[in-house]
Amino acid sequence: MGRPPVFAAEVKTRIVLSILTGELTVAQAARQEKDVYMRVNRVGDQAFFGMVGG
Repeated sequence: MGRPPVFAAEVKTRIVLSILTGELTVAQAARQEKDVYMRVNRVGDQAFFGMVGG
């Protein structure tokens, strides 16, 4: 059985939209979600690259 996701899809969406709209920086989002910067940054990168198809 696989490991459960760190963030639920709804949380990922909220984080990414907050960062893309300029409401929060990646560091602020990480603090708000009580998580590490690198993991939140990776969520943003995954969303961005998924949107641009690369």
